[in-house]
Order: sequence, then structure tokens, then C-alpha cells
Amino acid sequence: MVIAFLVDIEFLWGFQARIAGLSKTSPSFYYPPPSTILGALSEAIARKNYLGEREGKKLIPLLSQDLLAIGFRAKNYIPLKYEDLNKIITVRKVGAKDVKTKKNIQIMAPHPLYLDKSFDSPARGKTILSTLDCNPPIIRFFIVFREGRVVFNDKDIKIDEDCFWRIHRLGSKESRISTINVIKISSPEMLTGRVSTTFSFPLLDGLVPLFEKTGSWEQEWYINPFEIGAYDEKENPITNYMLGEKIVPFKVPILRGVLNIPEYVLEFKGDLAAYKYDGEVVIGRW
Repeated sequence: MVIAFLVDIEFLWGFQARIAGLSKTSPSFYYPPPSTILGALSEAIARKNYLGEREGKKLIPLLSQDLLAIGFRAKNYIPLKYEDLNKIITVRKVGAKDVKTKKNIQIMAPHPLYLDKSFDSPARGKTILSTLDCNPPIIRFFIVFREGRVVFNDKDIKIDEDCFWRIHRLGSKESRISTINVIKISSPEMLTGRVSTTFSFPLLDGLVPLFEKTGSWEQEWYINPFEIGAYDEKENPITNYMLGEKIVPFKVPILRGVLNIPEYVLEFKGDLAAYKYDGEVVIGRW
């Protein structure tokens, strides 16, 4: 049975979710990537079911397999991408010149004798969310699952409202959020043909974007939330992103004013579908 959730999340200031594979000064996104949302949900499920951090990471591919649609939109804010300087500690092996012999050596940083190799101050990408109505910035997610459950270590785990209430960040550890509303939707209405949506949508095969009805839209490349594989040394989502594999462009709405809600008209065919609840429409797969 198809099950969906409409989730409103309140940000403290914004988020940090930098583009993988670029330099240390890589920019952020307009929205937290869908894989970040699935990661936050898997962490909440892992804590609820007393799983460890390593085991909890294995939930992400299982959620991806059950995922039918995911979309998001800003309710009351404008996303502003920027970069600022951050002092970071180097925790890895680095090359240095020995203070006595001046020969090239390998050290483990941070190291008290090699402070220049132990710290760095790159400009790191962040996205601050500027509210339009004096309330905290709020993002809305529309997520649809095929069954709303995953089987992990022979344990049947249900995805329910409590899992979304437990989410506490989207992105880096500084990207603090609070869930303020969760609606569980049993058997959302399914649409075909031509539809209009105010949510982000993936440009999958079979989908034809027709025109921007209102507002402003941008395009970002995310890890394909429907094809997230296992996190191992041979293949993982970060490696795929850097190689340009298993990624998909998303059309994302950019709110410019409270009265100018972005809306897009599109058509789709094949194994794609749209799901509707209370006037909200999200695009995904069967």
C-alpha cells in the first residue's frame, strides 16, 4: 500500500550541504539534497530501533528502494548561497619537512611541531534562509513510499510519523532543524498526463517540462534518490557523484515573495506518476 508524508521543517538559520568532488571551497545547494533527507530519516529510524551508526547507514539504500517520490519547496523564505572562512583542524596524514633534518616526512596532523600543517581556513559553502514573514524559515517535504516499511536484519521496521519527528538536522552537524508538522497520507491520489506542481521534481526519462507557470525555477544536480547503493569502498554515492554517475537534475522552485509561489506545468509517461494530497502534487515513479 502506497503511503506518503507531508512534513514541515523549521530551520534554525539555514544549512550546509556542499557539492562533493570540488575544491575545499565548493558551494552549497539551494535546498538540502534528497539523499540528505533520506540520511536524516535513516538516522532517526536507527536511533528509534537502537541500531548503531554503522548499521544505520545501511538503511539509506533500503529507503531508496522503497521510495516512489520526493519533492520540497520553501514556504516562507529565499535561499541565499554564500561562502565564509572557517578554521578547520586537519586530521590526516600530511607531508612536512622535518624541523631538524629538513627532510620530507609524513606526519599525523594535528601536530604541535607543525601547526601550519594542522589547520586550514578555507571558504566553505553554506545556504542561509532569509525569511519573508518574520517567522523562522520553513521547508515542506512531500515524500511517498511504496510500502512504508523496510526489512533490516530480519526485523520489519515501519516508517511512521514518529521517525520524522525525531529528525534534528539536514546537512552538516551545524544545520539544526525542528520538525513542526507531520501528516501521514494513506493511499494518496495518483495522477497521470499533464499536471502542475509547486514542488521540486527530478528530470527523469519520460518527463517533459512544459513551462514555468509562475515564479522562478533553478536546476541543481543531486544524487539520484531512487538509485542509492551501499556505502562501501568500491562504490558509494559520493564516488558516483564525483564520477557523474547515478545523479539526476532537479528543477527547484525559488520563492521570491509570499504572493508569488513558483508553479511548473509538465507532462510525463512511462513508469512515472504524480501523487496528490490537499492540492499538493509531487512527481515520482510508480
